[in-house]
Amino acid sequence: MPDITSSSALATQTLKLIELAPLDPEPWKKLAEKVRGQNDPLSIKSLDVIIDGLNQIKETKTQAAEKKMPFPQISSLSQSMFVRLSKAYNSPTLLKEAGLIYLRDLGMPSVALQHFERSMRLGGPEKELRPLSEAAAVAAQKQIALQNGQGGGHSGITTAQHAKPVAPTIIRKTGKLLMPSRIGQTAATKVTTTSVGLDSDLIGVIPETMPECLQEADVAIKAGKFKRAEALLKKAEEEPSDKGEMWQAWTNLGQGFYDAGLPLQMEASFVEALKYAPDDLASLFNVALGHHLNDKFDLALESYLKANQVEPKNPKVWCNLGVLYFQTDKYQQSESAFRYATMSQNDYARAWDNLAAALGAQDKLDDALVASQRAVELKPDYPEAYFKMGIIYFTRNEFDKAIIEFSRSAQLPTLTAYSEAFLAMTHARLDQTDAAEAAVVRAAKADLKCELLWMAWNELGLSWYSAHNYPRAVTAYGEATMIKPDESEAWFNLGMSFHQLGDLDAARDAYQQAVDLKQSMAGAWHNLGIVCAQKEDHQAAMTAFRHEVHWAPENVRAWYDLGVTLEKLGREDEAKSAFAKADLLGHAVALESISPEETALPEKN
Repeated sequence: MPDITSSSALATQTLKLIELAPLDPEPWKKLAEKVRGQNDPLSIKSLDVIIDGLNQIKETKTQAAEKKMPFPQISSLSQSMFVRLSKAYNSPTLLKEAGLIYLRDLGMPSVALQHFERSMRLGGPEKELRPLSEAAAVAAQKQIALQNGQGGGHSGITTAQHAKPVAPTIIRKTGKLLMPSRIGQTAATKVTTTSVGLDSDLIGVIPETMPECLQEADVAIKAGKFKRAEALLKKAEEEPSDKGEMWQAWTNLGQGFYDAGLPLQMEASFVEALKYAPDDLASLFNVALGHHLNDKFDLALESYLKANQVEPKNPKVWCNLGVLYFQTDKYQQSESAFRYATMSQNDYARAWDNLAAALGAQDKLDDALVASQRAVELKPDYPEAYFKMGIIYFTRNEFDKAIIEFSRSAQLPTLTAYSEAFLAMTHARLDQTDAAEAAVVRAAKADLKCELLWMAWNELGLSWYSAHNYPRAVTAYGEATMIKPDESEAWFNLGMSFHQLGDLDAARDAYQQAVDLKQSMAGAWHNLGIVCAQKEDHQAAMTAFRHEVHWAPENVRAWYDLGVTLEKLGREDEAKSAFAKADLLGHAVALESISPEETALPEKN
């Protein structure tokens, strides 16, 4: 019987081949085929960038040998970096290191640019990568001009990193959106209202005796006739009565208002109930809840603390305190309160979910994930916890897991729009454009005012743009500008798509709209300068590039393109000065980007 080689054995063999010849594209292609079989588009895209670079090394090396010209030696340290990259091809850090090898050691800036942009797309630090990307773009343009025997040309349009939904920010916002509506209720009797008609509710005839008033008030509350119930209770207060009965009646009315979504009336009823039991835990808790839901945070805090004095280990009190601190942006105190709630009652799912929110708001995402997982362990049907887990997985680029969690959280109406918007962005990151578009349409249907909606269209636009489907990108970015017309980035991206389609007038208008909204948007000034230069309006191009160097004085590309434009205007001395500045900055970028590994001392045997 023939031996059967497992897929894991094949993968190991492929990695061993890469270790033997890390710059040979053939074993990398085998690795890519294995990944394609796993339907992992994120990794496929990274591997395509890597393989394309290795093919260019092979081709350039062959050409150099034919012309009997030297080819730069690639150090063993650089080759070992490619070996590490084969085991973590989606690592922004390793892709950046590969780009540096192409830029500094091999003189292949166009390949370096691809690696830097892929690193940024995977969440690499833009502060580090953007200068490298700009320097690579200028070096690539100079190389093209030298090869063609032409004078300097513009470096081309620059792309921006799209707005990234930051996990702590989204958790803060959605936590505030959700938690107030889920605070626990401790009224003694739960009522089910059949109608709510405060204005149309006829008070009717009020009985004379207290027992009759209380009896009819109970009937009125259950029927949702709250005005009549309130009038009956006020009449009952005119006679000496049992405090317990009056407390229960006002508490029941407060519960009725709570169930009907009338927080102001609920608060007033619980305040009336408190008069009959000022030291009772439920009274204090209900009054605190009333203040809380009406955003009277100081009064709510005072009442929660009084309730805590009555029963120091009550988990619901600590949970609501945590919510209060969360809503007032006191996230550390919020975390402490929720932790105390979980210690008081370890199986309290709501407290664990709220703890996840407090942790996530502080960017403690690993701990937040653990807390969310504990919440769903205790309560498997828990959309809010799934949503937080989805955000964390999205932030980590674990998109398959994120899709599962957002699909679950989308079942909660208050989270549907947010979840579908995230699903759209997740599918777009995976270049699953049809699924992304379907999700963003569902998000819009759920809530046209969802603040993530424009980001979802924006992300879908990037996916189409990356696939060079510029007409579809225009459509997606156009939707983003309609939803959020004051967002400069959406206009910038729309301009890029028009630019690639060759519609220079539309591109110029979009870029102008971007800089009108945000004068400091250096990338938009750059592209405005490029489009003006293409229309041979060099004066306007010069103005745009001067704005760019004002807002981004360390940008190599800005100074280079300003120099090219000044040269075209015949302002030779100014052009030389701009080119000198670009060269100086380019050298500085190269020096600052030396990897720590290159300066590390060799290990002792």
